[in-house]
Amino acid sequence: MRVTATLIAALCLSSPAIVLAKNEPGERMICKYSHETGTRFRTKTCKTAAQWEEMAENNRANLKEMVDRPQIEIRK
Repeated sequence: MRVTATLIAALCLSSPAIVLAKNEPGERMICKYSHETGTRFRTKTCKTAAQWEEMAENNRANLKEMVDRPQIEIRK
């Protein structure tokens, strides 16, 4: 009986350490709320920190491409 209680206590105490060891900084889940046009309800989107950073980098690259795109020249 005493060995079983000690074993259960050891497993309960060690499992949070195992979970924390598996969570790397890029694997941390971040949830954000956004409003969609035409509705008053919010949409919850959850992604890892690495996925949010990748999405932000893609948005920056697309914006840079739009800014650097040559303008159409209109001749009179």
